[in-house]
Amino acid sequence: MPSQASKIKKIIRFIRPSVRKLKAYTIDETPCRIKLDAMENAGTMPEEIQQEIAEAARTAQINRYPDPSAKQLKQAIAEFWNIDAEKTILGNGSDELIQAIILAFGGPVLFPVPTFAMYEIISRALSQEVATIPLTKDFSLDPDRLIRKARETKARVIFLACPNNPTGNRFSDEAIRKILDKANAAVVIDEAYFDFSGTSFLPSLEAYPNMIILRTLSKIGFAGLRVGALIAAPEVLSELNKIRLPYNINVLSQAAAGIALKHKNVLEQQISLLISERERLYNALSQMPGIVPSPSETNFILFRTDTDATGIYNKLKQAGILVKNLDKPGPLKNCLRVTVGTPEENNEFVRQVQQILATDLHG
Repeated sequence: MPSQASKIKKIIRFIRPSVRKLKAYTIDETPCRIKLDAMENAGTMPEEIQQEIAEAARTAQINRYPDPSAKQLKQAIAEFWNIDAEKTILGNGSDELIQAIILAFGGPVLFPVPTFAMYEIISRALSQEVATIPLTKDFSLDPDRLIRKARETKARVIFLACPNNPTGNRFSDEAIRKILDKANAAVVIDEAYFDFSGTSFLPSLEAYPNMIILRTLSKIGFAGLRVGALIAAPEVLSELNKIRLPYNINVLSQAAAGIALKHKNVLEQQISLLISERERLYNALSQMPGIVPSPSETNFILFRTDTDATGIYNKLKQAGILVKNLDKPGPLKNCLRVTVGTPEENNEFVRQVQQILATDLHG
């Protein structure tokens, strides 16, 4: 009689080869006192707003399916970002919307690297061909090279994270417009960090029907709610809605996000403080020997060390501070990424890095 192990092995063989070749997206779950690895907003909502959300959760009809199109939340998002609700669909985070785009358009899928890992992970999970070009040494985008690659590969979708993760910089408007003009593909502008750069391609949506814009609520304080937005021509939305999962924004997320977005002044104050802290943190890193931070228009800073970045990462972790370790051969060698936290968290991070560098310098 076949053993349990042989039965499981037989079942595993039915899993598509493209999935079996994948490596799972790993998240460091090390307990820490200061979490600066995931580009979350460390600030919390005022108590009265939290109570308002709690009351909405208390009265939410969780025995019923949610509004399938999340109309009220969509309208709140439209007012918050000054976008057209009729040109918007919502997703369970941007990841679901990225998946919907790739499902709808297919591949090849093209993007510059380094960039957001999910473009590749989702493409390969869906058995779509992936094509990449490297960013320049200063992490700029070469539009001519990308356009050539798009033609060579017959790319159907191009993803451009702008500002880019993990580098933090924003690609030039000229480069992106050139790609929109000349690439025969759907061009997805992922504006996950728009709130920290203030610059968007949204006003050009009418001029470029091949453009799709992504936004998210995760970076401004609602990562736990998992709400992403996709803005595109109504004809494109009509096609994407065919494969969007029903009831994809749950009742509690619709209620909580809808209430929070009504308090735009509070959110704008938090964003303003975060931008101010980003500049302060950038200046502090710039003054450290052997540390070179990259200019950022996001809520994080990528920095390169002239020593062992993984060693610094491990020492920070020992001190209870978690950042993102990007140190591997290639353009991100000896690079770490730190999320901009509260003033107190940023102060402690700076103090610990200075202490690590001083210890390494003096043995």
